[in-house]
Amino acid sequence: MSESSVQDPEELGRVARDLVETRGVAPTLRAVVGKAAALLSCPWAVVAVTQTLTDKPARLTASTDEDLAAKIAGIAGASGASPGITAFEAGKVVVCADLAISDEYPDYCKGMLAQTPVKSVLSVPLQSADGPLGVLTCYADRRDAFDESAVEVARTLGDLAVLAIEAALGEDEADNLQMALLRSRTIGAAIGILMERRQLNADDAFTLLGRVSQRTNTKLAEVAAELVETGNLPDRPWCA
Repeated sequence: MSESSVQDPEELGRVARDLVETRGVAPTLRAVVGKAAALLSCPWAVVAVTQTLTDKPARLTASTDEDLAAKIAGIAGASGASPGITAFEAGKVVVCADLAISDEYPDYCKGMLAQTPVKSVLSVPLQSADGPLGVLTCYADRRDAFDESAVEVARTLGDLAVLAIEAALGEDEADNLQMALLRSRTIGAAIGILMERRQLNADDAFTLLGRVSQRTNTKLAEVAAELVETGNLPDRPWCA
């Protein structure tokens, strides 16, 4: 992509809309790395949402190439230093224009050149109002792939990514809370049914649900839901 196109405000506006309209954390992260690779004309991009970086991929992560991302994470972890680690910890954009001549991350550069086709790296910190949120790193198979224009685009994309990721995290948290509340209400209703039918107290009714859950290898919430919906406990109708 040309320099003028990556700086096009309309294009960045479309990127912003696409990201914020994507629902769910995992789809949002996949959208971020896809946009990064397209905007910066690079083959690979990885985004990690985490509080700490380790030698293994973060739990909340996405990449354009999972095998390469895992290999890079191992190299960075073993080296103890990398553009991504510096960007994350220092909160600044880091560019390694040519891994073959860079002396800032010797072990990392040696490992990358030996084990991957990567020749240059650009890392952008993802920072929310509450502190570090993660890091977005782009990789190219040619040296000097990321000029000043690319850095500005990556920085802007990083800001957009933070907004989209925070929104997605909030949505997922709300969905999880809603599901937890629904499960809690269902279990409560099931306990009420057992208390009425079996003349049990609340603790004994809950214990009975737990026993059925263990015996049938069924989640407690699913046992409760079946009782509420059908009036029976799984595999033991007479229990209810």
